[in-house]
Amino acid sequence: MNWARAITCVLLLWSSTAWGATLTWNANSESDMAGYRVYQCSQLPCTQSSANASLFATLGKVTSFNIGTPAVTQYYFTTAYDFANNESGNSNYVTFTPAGSPPPPAPTTGGVKLTVVGTPATSPWGVNATTTNTQDVMAHVRLDGVLQYVENSAPYDFHPGLYGKGPHTVEFVFYLQNTTSEIGRASITVMEGSIATSTSTTGTVSLKVMGDPAIGPWGVTATTTNTQDVMAHVRLDGVLKYVENSLPYDFFQGLYGKGPHTVEFVFYLQNTTSEIGRASVTVQEGR
Repeated sequence: MNWARAITCVLLLWSSTAWGATLTWNANSESDMAGYRVYQCSQLPCTQSSANASLFATLGKVTSFNIGTPAVTQYYFTTAYDFANNESGNSNYVTFTPAGSPPPPAPTTGGVKLTVVGTPATSPWGVNATTTNTQDVMAHVRLDGVLQYVENSAPYDFHPGLYGKGPHTVEFVFYLQNTTSEIGRASITVMEGSIATSTSTTGTVSLKVMGDPAIGPWGVTATTTNTQDVMAHVRLDGVLKYVENSLPYDFFQGLYGKGPHTVEFVFYLQNTTSEIGRASVTVQEGR
């Protein structure tokens, strides 16, 4: 599993006075996935880094869990883990509110505002952050999901520089100083450099099934008529498996479970989100 990205399941909440409340989610299709963990929070924000979050249950390969009937409002989210105990990011959270309870209070956060400085299209750029929270706070500054540094006092800045042509997302997450109590966050996506558009940024994508899906391992190879520097996002049954940055563009041969499987290649200009073509094929594994 790509443990750097968040779990793609969507939580739903179903409740009944007689049987309690049940969390349900979409199954994760990664081959090394061992099970799920359910976390509970007494207040928002509700993430693994929240001080009030606690592990509620560790489960196997199930897609639902009955939480009973909590007496007060509670919040829940899930993660997936593999056999090596690697854990994914959070799913979205859901709220359980007992019948007749008042609506839950809004989280105690400070308004976070971001401002882009510099000119990303032509020169170095950065991001400044402010918060209305007047307590002693610190900011975790992330670029494209990776923590860059921690700012312990104002001014809270993502330092100006050049980080590679294409889109970049800068996120500031504010916590009470030296704690994991989050008080606010905001993110902004910046396009570095000018990306010209023209009719040449398209290409025909052709797929070919390799091996014999009926009796053994199989895979898919892809080609594109686009002659620019491209990369391919390779998906199996809607889940991103990996990114191919150069030829050959392959979905590696293997066995993925009897039944139909859809492999999709989506091609982009290298290190951008400019799509230049895509194609998919559905393969029946086993007889």
